Amino acid sequence: MECKADALVLRTADYGESDRMLTLFTLQQGKLSAAAKGVRKAAAKLRFAAQPFCFAEYVLAKRGERCTVIGATLTDGFYPLREDISKFYAAAALVGVLDAVLPEGVVNEELFLRAVNALGQMCEGSEEETLISFLLKVLELSGYMLTFERCADCGGELSGRIWFDMQSGCFYCGECARGAGASPSTLNVLRKCAGLAFDASLVGKDGYVRALKLLSAYFFEKTETRVKALQEYIVLAAS
Repeated sequence: MECKADALVLRTADYGESDRMLTLFTLQQGKLSAAAKGVRKAAAKLRFAAQPFCFAEYVLAKRGERCTVIGATLTDGFYPLREDISKFYAAAALVGVLDAVLPEGVVNEELFLRAVNALGQMCEGSEEETLISFLLKVLELSGYMLTFERCADCGGELSGRIWFDMQSGCFYCGECARGAGASPSTLNVLRKCAGLAFDASLVGKDGYVRALKLLSAYFFEKTETRVKALQEYIVLAAS
């Protein structure tokens, strides 16, 4: 049986002499694995379809539980992501997070469209801001939404010394201190990336790095998964 699916490549693994196994996030069928035969050969027609971040319409041949890529029409290769090491690792972190949270075969149209749009935004603009915004949305859709508008305990303004609790995903004021200390720059970067009011004077490179570290730790707290590419991107962003 053959079927078509709009899909984004999340992960690849070489096997055999010239084949590659793909983990695809499809719009129509959710996450699935598919074999791509001979794509590591220099002249392979489907070589493009087995590259990181490829977004294409795939033609899949299904036999039982196994899928094989037999055709593909490119929609967007997001090539600028491969020309800049920071953008590459930010994109790898994005698809790594997707791979970690998506169960096999569960359709999530909103997350699919957000992922495709985020990769496009990374090509043209700030990859760190786009990645943080995407991480916040993934956590929200996974049931782990962060609360950072006001103190989660007393409802007071978050200013001066603030705290973040990994278990609840909430920020607290100094009076209601719970969790570990957090910087105002972290809070304001998160607010900016979430589309909320923020203090621009507190948004800088250090704030983005701190926000990424907090989100990475929180993601691990909730999923028990460390995304290697996210850790590597944080190191790059901090350098």
